[in-house]
Amino acid sequence: MEDNTKEPVVRDQATEKSLEAQQPNHGDSPPFGRKIASSRKTMSIITIASCAIANLSDGYQNSLASNMNVIFKHLIPKAYTSEVQTRISNSLLVGSVIGILILGYCSDRWSRKGGMFFTSGLVFIGSLMATLVFQVKGGPHKMMWYLTIARGIAGVGAGGEYPTSAAAALEGSNEHFDRKRGPIQVMMSTFTATFAGPLCTFIYLMTIMATGNNLSVAYHAMYGFATCLPVIILILRIRMGDALIFKKSNFKHERVPYWLVIKKYWLRLLGTSSAFFLYDFINFPNSIMSGTIVNKVVPSHNIKTVAIWQFILNVLPVPGVIVGAYLTNKIGRRWTGIIGFLGYVVFGFIVGGAYKPLTERSIPAFIVLYGLMQCMGHLGPGATIGLMSVESYPTAVRGMGYGISAAFGKAGAAVGTQVFLPIEDSAGQAATFFVAGGIGIVGALIYYFIPEGKNMDLEQEDAKFVEYLRSNGWQGKLSTVEYVEEGS
Repeated sequence: MEDNTKEPVVRDQATEKSLEAQQPNHGDSPPFGRKIASSRKTMSIITIASCAIANLSDGYQNSLASNMNVIFKHLIPKAYTSEVQTRISNSLLVGSVIGILILGYCSDRWSRKGGMFFTSGLVFIGSLMATLVFQVKGGPHKMMWYLTIARGIAGVGAGGEYPTSAAAALEGSNEHFDRKRGPIQVMMSTFTATFAGPLCTFIYLMTIMATGNNLSVAYHAMYGFATCLPVIILILRIRMGDALIFKKSNFKHERVPYWLVIKKYWLRLLGTSSAFFLYDFINFPNSIMSGTIVNKVVPSHNIKTVAIWQFILNVLPVPGVIVGAYLTNKIGRRWTGIIGFLGYVVFGFIVGGAYKPLTERSIPAFIVLYGLMQCMGHLGPGATIGLMSVESYPTAVRGMGYGISAAFGKAGAAVGTQVFLPIEDSAGQAATFFVAGGIGIVGALIYYFIPEGKNMDLEQEDAKFVEYLRSNGWQGKLSTVEYVEEGS
């Protein structure tokens, strides 16, 4: 007997109402189902685009520190001590950890879109406050504390962007571009964040060249651009929406069974969190301190010369991300990450071992080798750790799983920043490169045990998660959408 039962079509109530008004009134119009697909695909593209610009904004916030260090070292050298420099850097990191954990939870419990509006607003407020730092009265000491608070506010927003945009972009690309979701995720996140480095330095360099080394104007130009980015993001996000896979699988109306989640995913969480910690421990201080490092090796500390070398150093990691995006589908996420960590080993030991002759006799060779070390990091763990962290967890707890992993990453960045200058002061600049090489070995070993997500089906993983919960006595319901018959 022929089964005439129609497959159910998943539609949430908001989409249902908005699309009812678009139903064709005459026969030559496209089918209603095609309009639904087209509308959702456009929404997914807008979501991915807004997340890409948001990651550009977050990367730009991180990149501001390097040029800002050079500016204040020249403008207020006595007040801008290593302690103040570390405090301002860590204010962004501490804010990021707070934002990651809070928004990771909130984006799973309520909405990816709502969380992203909140984060963009905080980045705007923090950037605007930082732009006005020279208006603070009371001397350099109060200026630096004001800047610390402003960077902390921006940090909460930038950190909150990590779990919300990572989850939203992955789910949007999974809905319409599943076979390319890995490269899309890398280009949307790591590439845009990495590209922000040379972009920020380019704005800084062009400003000092146009104004005759006016560092105050350069500072305002950099932060003016930082303030504009979240405004563009907010406008784009008006039209974005949550993906169907999230609407079908979330704990919006249920209590999260935390113990069962931890019991099943603790080993994955340990792997992604450890890898994130080690990568940011190396990458973050080497990125934000790069301006200071270059400033020390350039004779006479010429502002323009330092900026040019810094720009070249910031450009070199960008091709690494592009290669990493290609390799994620070609050889898989795991081996791409391992190759990158081994690159830290090779170039870290080379630069560390030859630091003195390189910096004394050939600054170009030093910059290229330093840049290649950063390039390998961005090719490997930089391109893949965020992708693997967001793929490793089911949709209902994806924001929290990624958020905890990324929070450990920011903790690694804070620890790395805290110990970077003491290591440099006690053992010399070369020692920091040996540390990077040694950590690269540990990172490669950890990466080997993280699950490969290349062929992972996200919806199947969600189904396995529900089956696991049911088998352990959980009686709740994840889906919050209505199932309606096509044409009903």
